[in-house]
Amino acid sequence: MIVLLPFAGPEDMQERSTRRQDVARGSAWLAGFSAAALLVVPKGLSVFAVLMLAATVLALPDAWRSRRPVPQALYVLLAAALGVVAVVAVSMWMDGAPLSVLDNPSRALLLPWCAWLAWTTRVRMSGLWYGALTGLLIAFVVSIAQMSLGVERASSDANPIVFANAVLALLVIAVFCRPAHDGRALKLLLAIAIVLANVVVILSGSRGVLPGLGLVMLMLLVGTASRHRWWRLGGAVCLLCALFVAMWSVPWLSSQFRLDQLHDDVSGFAVGEVDQPISARMALLSVAWDAFRESPLTGAGVGTFADRIDASTYCEDAQRHFCGLGHAHNDLAQWGATMGLIGVAGLAMLYLAPLWVAARQIRREHLHVPIGPAWTVGMLVATYMVSGLTQSMFAHALSTSAFVVFVGLLLGSALPPRQINGVSG
Repeated sequence: MIVLLPFAGPEDMQERSTRRQDVARGSAWLAGFSAAALLVVPKGLSVFAVLMLAATVLALPDAWRSRRPVPQALYVLLAAALGVVAVVAVSMWMDGAPLSVLDNPSRALLLPWCAWLAWTTRVRMSGLWYGALTGLLIAFVVSIAQMSLGVERASSDANPIVFANAVLALLVIAVFCRPAHDGRALKLLLAIAIVLANVVVILSGSRGVLPGLGLVMLMLLVGTASRHRWWRLGGAVCLLCALFVAMWSVPWLSSQFRLDQLHDDVSGFAVGEVDQPISARMALLSVAWDAFRESPLTGAGVGTFADRIDASTYCEDAQRHFCGLGHAHNDLAQWGATMGLIGVAGLAMLYLAPLWVAARQIRREHLHVPIGPAWTVGMLVATYMVSGLTQSMFAHALSTSAFVVFVGLLLGSALPPRQINGVSG
């Protein structure tokens, strides 16, 4: 007697594959939502990690079986991420630094991974947008709670500068990754998001995030429509000037942002005082420049900047708060001082590769209005570059993870479903 085994037919395999793709897409959507919503929550990105891994496992079999051509942009992002890791790894090997210095730079590998996942699952970025709105609300609640407990500057479990930069990243997504329609409900949500972000930034007392916040507001007011653009620009500049005057004239705002200490802070540097925010940054730039001049090609070595601070003239006579700092509070200075021109090239790859992919997509799709994943990537890169003038963005796990995850997901969703020789199909 012949027994017929119940092998799955082509229809069953197709149905199973479709279900798996749907689950992978849903997992990727939830991963994007959780990454933004739980960004400022302690260990919040661990939820994203689990969901992303699940989505990858589900999406990989069908992606491997389909063998569809991978967009050139994904190879560019992979090359940039590998280049960054290689630059840091070589510096680590040359100077005998511990393996822990690769912690933050190795997160750059999430950039092509997230981009591939978003591209292959064709996940919508609505999850990231809703997550950003939720994340801003959570950041607001955390800030109010901390201030009610007597905390001087809101920070969640990070430092206030990193916390404010994370909120700025969420605001960029909420503003520029919003749906294309322009209804009344959407305008109300946008206004609420802007108010929440501004309140959180004020409660954090971070001055370094203000230029990036001003850039976001300027782009929002000027770039949304071509009509009356010059009038919009003039109005935006006047509004920003009025806000700046208010910060100086309102005592509580001036105290929260420590604007009343600016003169003493700057003048104190001339007499060797380096324990205030601005004077400390000026001294850090001096230490970074000395390290770069000694070895312009390879720098002083990754992970050695704290030792350079301890060996500086500022820490010879007395133990100061300045001597406990570990990085230059400036991305270009940090990478240049520790890894030289090669490090500066690595930093440039981290910024310019995503910017090139986004600009290429904007030009190809004729996206004149700054809304959508590609424009959001451009604004994220711009705000990170501006914030990097007063903060070492990639010296902190939170800001590093936020950049590579958000940029990766956004770029992957912006790419066409298929590309053959540069032509989408």
